Formats: sequence, C-alpha cells, structure tokens
Amino acid sequence: MNPATSQPEFTITIEPYGRRVSVPEGTTLLEAARQARLEVNAVCGGRGTCGACKAQLIAGSFSDPTPQEENLLGAAALNSQFRLACLTSPRSDAVVHFPPESLGALQRLQLEGGQNAVPPHPAVRRLEVDLSSPDPSRKQSDPARVREALKVNGYLHTDLSEELQQKIIGILQTTGGKVSLVLDGQRLVTALSPEDHLLGLAVDLGTTKLAAYLMDLESGATLASGGILNPQIAYGEDVISRIQYADEHPDGAKTLQQVLVEGLNDLTATLASQLQAPPEEITDCVIVGNTAMHHLLAGLPAHTLGTAPYLPASVEAMRLDAHSIGLKLAPDAGLYLPPNIAGFVGGDHVAMLLATRVRHSRKTVLALDIGTNTEISLFHKGRHLSCSCASGPAFEGAHIRHGLRAIPGAIEHVFIEGDRINVQTVADRPAVGICGSGILDAAAEMRRAGMINSRGAFNKDDPRITQKEGRAEFVLVPAGQFGAGVDITLDRQDIQQVQLAKAAIRSGVEILLREASIGADDIDLLLVAGAFGTYLDMANCQRIGMFPQVPLERVHQVGNAAGAGAREMLVSTLKREEAEAMLDKIEYVELTTVKDYVDFFTDAISL
Repeated sequence: MNPATSQPEFTITIEPYGRRVSVPEGTTLLEAARQARLEVNAVCGGRGTCGACKAQLIAGSFSDPTPQEENLLGAAALNSQFRLACLTSPRSDAVVHFPPESLGALQRLQLEGGQNAVPPHPAVRRLEVDLSSPDPSRKQSDPARVREALKVNGYLHTDLSEELQQKIIGILQTTGGKVSLVLDGQRLVTALSPEDHLLGLAVDLGTTKLAAYLMDLESGATLASGGILNPQIAYGEDVISRIQYADEHPDGAKTLQQVLVEGLNDLTATLASQLQAPPEEITDCVIVGNTAMHHLLAGLPAHTLGTAPYLPASVEAMRLDAHSIGLKLAPDAGLYLPPNIAGFVGGDHVAMLLATRVRHSRKTVLALDIGTNTEISLFHKGRHLSCSCASGPAFEGAHIRHGLRAIPGAIEHVFIEGDRINVQTVADRPAVGICGSGILDAAAEMRRAGMINSRGAFNKDDPRITQKEGRAEFVLVPAGQFGAGVDITLDRQDIQQVQLAKAAIRSGVEILLREASIGADDIDLLLVAGAFGTYLDMANCQRIGMFPQVPLERVHQVGNAAGAGAREMLVSTLKREEAEAMLDKIEYVELTTVKDYVDFFTDAISL
C-alpha cells in the first residue's frame, strides 16, 4: 500500500529476465516492464493495435480480456493465458512471461567452450543407394528397389513408412536416382539427398539457459549454434520451485515438459534455417542437463528430487525416440541422455568432465560448474569425489533489489577507485540493473574499500554509503547517469544474498577437500565452467572467499564445457561409452548428510 495515496501496489515478476517491480493498481504490464527498464516491442506505442507486446500470465489475478485482445490474439491464445501487455493490468501480485518475439533485447548466452577434436563415430550412418541405372527386365517400384538395397546390405527388418516412401521418391526424382538412407542400427531414420549434411543436434539444457548446436556428424564440425532462456523460468527460478510446481498442479509436470520442448523446437528450427535445412533432417540428438532438468524433459517423476534424500528416478543413460517427447526432428531420430551421477549432479556435469579431460590427469584438480545449482568434482590420487551445492538464483540477479540477468545494460563489472565508481555493462549499454558477475565484483570491491566488513555489514561512517529511509545503501549508478532511470543501489540484504550463494559453493569445496584429506595448497588446477563462470573475475571471487586461495595461474575458465561434452557424445558413441563408464568411479557426497555441514557453511559466509 502506498501511504501517500492509499492506492494498492502489486509486485510483478517479469520473466524471462527475473525482474521484479512494484506498481500501483491500474498499471499495465507494458508500463510495468518499462518501469523495470526492459525493452518490450510495442510498435503502436501501447495502444493495443499492433499485437506485438504479447505476454503470458503465469500467476496472479488480472483485468479481463478486451475486445481488441480477442480480435488480435484469438480464443486459442487467450485460453493459453496470452494477453497484450498494453491492455492488461494486474489485480494482485503476479508473474508474467514475455516470449522472445515480444522482447527487444535478449540475454547474453555463453555458448562456447573449449572443443576437442573427436574422431567421428556417430550413432547413425549413411547407406548410399544408386538407382540411376534401372534394369528394364525387372519391373519394380523405386520403394521396392530401395527395400532390396537395404536387404542386400544386411538390413533385413527395416520398414518403409508411406511418408518415407514419398520422400525417397521425391529425392530420387531430383537427384537422378540417388538417395542416402540414414540408419541407426537396424532402424531407418530418414532419407537425404547425397549432398546433404548428416545433421545432429547437441543441447546443454540449463536451469536458466538452453544452448544448442547443429553438427555435421561425419566431419564433427559445428555448423550453427544458438541459445535462449529456458522457458520453464516462468514456472520457477530454480529446480526446487519447478518440482513444487509439478507436484502442486495436476498437469504441472506435463506443462513443464511441453514448454521446454516447444522452446527446443523453436531454437532447433532457428538453427536449421541458418543452413536452409528443415529440422526433419536432423538425424540424432544428445541433450545434457542436471538431474531435475533431465527428469522433467524425459517425463520421469521428479518428486523425490525435491525431498531428502533427493533420490533420482534414474541414473542410467537413456536412449529415447525423439518424437516420443515431441521433438520435431527426423521421423525416427534418437535422443541420447547421458547418465546422472546423483539427485543434483546430472549429465551436464558428466559432459563437462568428459570435455575437460580432467579424469585423465594425474594432478589434483578441482572442477566447478557454476550456476543456479553448482556441481563440484575433486580429483586426487585416483579418487573422484563429487557434490552439489544449491547456490541459488542470486547469480542470475534474483532476490537482488536491482538485480537482473545478463541482458544489455546489466552491470557486469565494478571497480571502486576512491570516490569514483567505475562500472561496465553488458554490450556497453546504459545501466539498467546489475547481474551476477557485477554483484560479486561489487561485494569484493566494497570489502576491499572498507565499505563493508567481513560479516557484510555496511560501514555507515563511510561517506560513500548513503542512508535512505533508515537503510544504508551504496549507489553504484545515480539516477540520470548513463541512462539509469533510478538509483541503482546495493544494500545489506543484497550483500547477504551474495554471502549465502558463495558460502554454498565454498562449503562444498571445503567438505570435498576434507574428504580427500588435503588442503587448498594441494590443488594443482582449478577449473571453472559454466556460462556464469565465464564472466567472473577470479581474483574477486577469491577475495570474498567463494574459491580457495589458489594461485591465479592455476585457475582456468573453460566456458560452456557441458555443451562441448554434449557435442563430443553426439559425434561419437565411444564418448557415450566413456561417459557411462565414469559412474562406477565417482564417490558422491550428499552435503545434507554431513553432520557438521552447517559449521562449514557458517564459516564460509564471511567475506
């Protein structure tokens, strides 16, 4: 309630940016997005005539649809809770999701990681069939001749659907009688023209982001790559909230699977269009993700992942029919999901370990894949210890007052030089908020400058700390400077969110070190993987105690190594076998069962 006007105020959470804004009753969703300094397409200026500002209503109460919305959107879209942001007002606290086509600026997505050359050994292979010289004495149809070619080559039980027969006939007519049959074992996947690439799709399925790669399975080359935000964000910032959504709604799990698959299909179609190829020519697929993402995608029950002892429904590798979950690939394309390690260490961590080759090293290696959920592995004298830390969504800007994801204009780096506050924003755009790497930088710089103490408390005697409504805060960017519409600030609660997130990671590291009976000085190599980890200042992470004090020359940021591992498994089934063999050698440590874990966590909170 606004005390000056006694007018109700509602908190609107705007996805996929994770931005929260309080607005008075009667404010439209478009106005709320603008107050949150987000770019939403509204060609008509918000008059409800262009239909560009579509938003999906996820939670809360809203004004009724207008005749303009009924005309522009139609009944099907309205039934799916799509509305025009310029004509819709919240009547309670609410969550809304803007689809990609409604947004003017997308979040930066880290796609690349160090890629190793892997000799191709794909799950699918070509069988070239040449019918360009027919035998006049044999009166057979083209499909019958193709069946005969299959039998001659040892494929005795391969069937040709009516749809595939028509495709083969069309290819034969345009190529002068030549066709490439794509086979996965005894299963005929599809037919291609001989000059077409043998395409495969690799996906890193993150809690926040999806990164996808189209590859030539015969050469191992990446032909196209791209990323989007995980559309499940609209139903929960982290995996626990999504599991709760699945538990609390009759069709919750199906909804989460459906929106995810739709996002994957849209991303796949975009990548395929870059090659002027239809998605139906993609013959194989590998998807890696944490255990919860794996279960929600595959349609496995995820309830036990949300409650102690956090047991997965399956840890084994899975081979599915891609069409069985709605992926729009080749008619009989397969989908490979690598094994999970435990409840919160999944196939994405396996992929990261595969790509970085750390398990082959004789050195002591600490490898972290940092995100909403952080996975950690420690390799020491033949042992492989692993754990998972609930680092939470603070690194994505959630629960930070002016926090947001890494969109253009988000502050990503901070340096304090006396009274001068230097900030760098994503894409050098005017500052609109602060993302995870910027929050960590700011905390480290404030600690270095004596503006906060080891407990995170503000030094109120420091002239750079201001008071607002009895609350100490630090102004990073004043209103009006560099385009900021309001002061972009950090307060004690923001710093506390950083402390909780980094303490989760550091306590996990310390427990693994204790299990191996070693200290930080014994670490020969510290690998930091993940999209978020790419943009971190390693010195600042050590300054606030998120990482052990390892000499910086031993620290390496390896980018999206999970995506690199997914590509390796797509190109080579031998890499899939290697990933599956890894499971028997991993000692998983469930942190919640460690008796003195709370002591480790409490010690790690200090800055």
